[in-house]
Amino acid sequence: MRFSYKPIVDKFNIPRPTLIEWKKRVKSEPENWRVKHLSFLQDQITIEEKTLKELFEKGIVYEEIFILSICVYFENIHTFMSKAGLRQLLKDFAHVKQNSVEFRHDFAKEIWNIKLDDESGRCIADYTRAFNLLDSLSSFQYYVLFMRIIDFTQTIREKIDMGFSKGIIGKTWQELHSLQREFSKKSISSQFYKIL
Repeated sequence: MRFSYKPIVDKFNIPRPTLIEWKKRVKSEPENWRVKHLSFLQDQITIEEKTLKELFEKGIVYEEIFILSICVYFENIHTFMSKAGLRQLLKDFAHVKQNSVEFRHDFAKEIWNIKLDDESGRCIADYTRAFNLLDSLSSFQYYVLFMRIIDFTQTIREKIDMGFSKGIIGKTWQELHSLQREFSKKSISSQFYKIL
């Protein structure tokens, strides 16, 4: 069976000529680490594609990806973290105290959109849907989804450089407008089309 190198080149940034060179060693040097690594990468791509189909069948919606991506972006997460760690981070993010001018922007109102019943007038983010999603995922499904979110937020960081500050505090309205565009339903739908 022939295997396309393009997914490996795209995902792992290994040059195609290098992969072809590794493939040439399959028959002559089956124990070579390059041969085994190429086989591992091919399996990884195949399993991830199957996992994306599983995620699609779960009926994940934009709002779940939106809140998870926003949280990862504003909390400056760049590497994999456990499901329990993400749940705690998401809960803390959802209950942020909102009293600065940045929280009056439409983008902030999209994130923290549930008004509390108390007298404070505060709002929280709808993290319970994301919690339910996280609870329904196997370990590998979670890994694949989380790494897709990391890739998505990294792409946004490359487009909109806001330094290393955490959260929404200190962002200009122009920056928030740019982020609103990058985290729009259209943008998330195009980035996560294999899942949504």
